[in-house]
Amino acid sequence: MRKLLIGLLIIPVFFLFIIGLVLFDYIYFPLISHKAEKAAEKHLEAKYSEDFIIEQSTFSKPLGDDWGTYRIDSHPAKDPELTVRLSISEDMQPMSDDYLDMKWRKELNEQFSSIYKELYSTVENYSYMVNVSFLDEAYTQYNIHNTYQEILGQDHEGIGNIIFSNVLLNSSNEMDQQLDKAYKLIQYLQDQELKYFSIQIEYYDEKLHHELSAKEKKLNYNDFSNKFWDDRVFRFNYSYDSSDENSKKELDNIKDPADLKQYLRDLH
Repeated sequence: MRKLLIGLLIIPVFFLFIIGLVLFDYIYFPLISHKAEKAAEKHLEAKYSEDFIIEQSTFSKPLGDDWGTYRIDSHPAKDPELTVRLSISEDMQPMSDDYLDMKWRKELNEQFSSIYKELYSTVENYSYMVNVSFLDEAYTQYNIHNTYQEILGQDHEGIGNIIFSNVLLNSSNEMDQQLDKAYKLIQYLQDQELKYFSIQIEYYDEKLHHELSAKEKKLNYNDFSNKFWDDRVFRFNYSYDSSDENSKKELDNIKDPADLKQYLRDLH
């Protein structure tokens, strides 16, 4: 009986101990987040030889994991619009940052704005978002002083572009003209001899074109897409991979805009 009582006492003590550890993680480490922010700032400024401004930090430790991680959002002092995210371990050691990716992605988006405006006449905040990927070697071969355009000129076969676009229709009967624009976009990407590219265009009901408020026009791509998801009427989706023979043949068979109808989906 005595052993049974001891066992019954041990069980709640054990659970209280576990709960205490969990509470410690989610109270103590957030309280000392300023140390992680200092470590992040020191790491970024030493690595890139420029000043950074820390914006915010959050701490996360999934149940069952031995270690938690601080996620630090920051930006270069010279470029407040460029968000750089850095991971810091519990013991205040820098783990990774995405400055190179975010810098090159921003440069690509700025470059892409000219072709977008040429095709669609205007560029709003919600209009598009372009992601870029590189071979792993790019992160040792190039540095913060290299621009996206320089890397593209030297190593285009290792680069991929993923384009997301929102287009507000003036009429649901204009899809032939829209396919013509998609065809020109594919030609533009093909001319760059990229390793791969992907295009996803969401077309929205014409009524939305007249109903958007000035505030809604300033939404970024993701926020706009989430808010007006149900107003989509068509979706265009096409991908190309230079390492896939079938994909290369598929691209060769696209001779004019009409050949793109197979990649257009009616969402009505």
